[in-house]
Amino acid sequence: MVYLIMKILLSLIGFNEDFEKKKDGTVVLRPAGFSASIFKDIILQYKFDKHIILLTEDSSGEITNELAKRKYLLKEHINEFHSSLTVEFLSSGIDKSDLQNFPVIESRLRSLIQSIDASDELHVVAGTGPTAFSMAWCTLNLAMKNRFLLHVLQRPEYTPGSRVSTLREIKPFVSELLDDTLREFHIGGKLPVDIFIDEMVKEEYERAHTYAQAVDMHILILGETGCGKDKMAESIYANSPLSNKIYKPINCASLPDEVLYSELFGHVKGAFTGATSDRKGLFEECNGGTLFLDEIGDISPFMQQSLLRVIEKNEIKKLGSNKLQTDIVVRIIAATNVNLYQKCKEGKFRWDLYHRLTPPEIVIQNYRSRNEQQRKRAIAFYLEKLEKIWGRKLNISKDAAALIENYSFPGNFREILNTLKSLYPLKTDIIKPEHLPERFRFYENELNESYETVLKQHCIRMYKKYNYDLAATRKALGYGNSTQLKNKFIEWGVYKEQV
Repeated sequence: MVYLIMKILLSLIGFNEDFEKKKDGTVVLRPAGFSASIFKDIILQYKFDKHIILLTEDSSGEITNELAKRKYLLKEHINEFHSSLTVEFLSSGIDKSDLQNFPVIESRLRSLIQSIDASDELHVVAGTGPTAFSMAWCTLNLAMKNRFLLHVLQRPEYTPGSRVSTLREIKPFVSELLDDTLREFHIGGKLPVDIFIDEMVKEEYERAHTYAQAVDMHILILGETGCGKDKMAESIYANSPLSNKIYKPINCASLPDEVLYSELFGHVKGAFTGATSDRKGLFEECNGGTLFLDEIGDISPFMQQSLLRVIEKNEIKKLGSNKLQTDIVVRIIAATNVNLYQKCKEGKFRWDLYHRLTPPEIVIQNYRSRNEQQRKRAIAFYLEKLEKIWGRKLNISKDAAALIENYSFPGNFREILNTLKSLYPLKTDIIKPEHLPERFRFYENELNESYETVLKQHCIRMYKKYNYDLAATRKALGYGNSTQLKNKFIEWGVYKEQV
């Protein structure tokens, strides 16, 4: 027996869209209404074998007669003008009282769709009924992939050169790349273009840009190394009312007190060996502008006191001079990778300086705080960035990719970029585990905490402890088979032949 696939059209009768009430109370079918247009223009044009028209129910009995009257008028119209069409009236199982109840509508329509033979080609036309109906059709189209095609009815007046109604298929278009591009476009000028952007970053920068407007407030940025604190500081400055004033950054951790003091507050001639002339410091140069103090958590108590004076009194004293310079007004953006609050509790950082730099406190989340999908997107972002620079893609083996994805990157986004960048100069067709830095292969910063991974970490750690001596490692682990253990180390990319 040969079974013929039917092409079925499914639509909902429109209580108001398909009918109109005359002044004398008579209800008539709209000739240009939704259902009438389907009969006239769609069925034959698209060669449908059958049209199923859904009806709503009325358990209260308030409009039962009105529903019956509309069904009768539609049937009469079909019999008179479209008698060759195969039309079936079918209850949707949705009561009048549930016409705004989205869960009920969605579940009833889902059940109805499943009652239709899955081998038939099903087309749904949305547009009649309450908004909840159209929403249900859309969500079901996404959830029940390829079960039916969803359309809207496009009137002739909206189709140039056409005199009849047409169907426009609704296809969901999913593109993370396009979404990211559009997001960057709409927040262009606000976020740095060369950093990984996800919802976490977006929220952090939105908060930062809010604080950026309050120029009388200093800002403290907290975050681990490699999270992009310097990028955020630059963005705060660029999106603040002081963006037309001077901006200077300095890393406080890399300089001894005397040099740092000279850099910040300046010095006079003869202040130290080599000081052949007076020199302005950054506070004087940035007067009226913004100064970024990176790694402020590492400065000494003496420098903390010196910073507190300029913040509280707007005055500085150059190195080698007793003369005070006043009216020094500088906005400070400070950053640190240490827990400054804890350092205050331990007596290693001044509470009064800490409070002068806060409450505008922004925490940049590290790479490890993201879920697996977000981490993969971050890695993909930097790979794409490097592909554009180098003009080619990296061919990364499955094992190497697993190591990269499971590595915790304690150096965060800077470490991701530098690690991937180091792979490009390698003259190899495919990146394997042995091409990655040693720290990746020893799983010391593994994000995966499954039993197999923890066992692997322990075996490799012991192998390293016993200086890659297979026999000693096997004995320490209590492993019965040296060959099996050797094969495991080879598989994990850490085996070293003993000389």
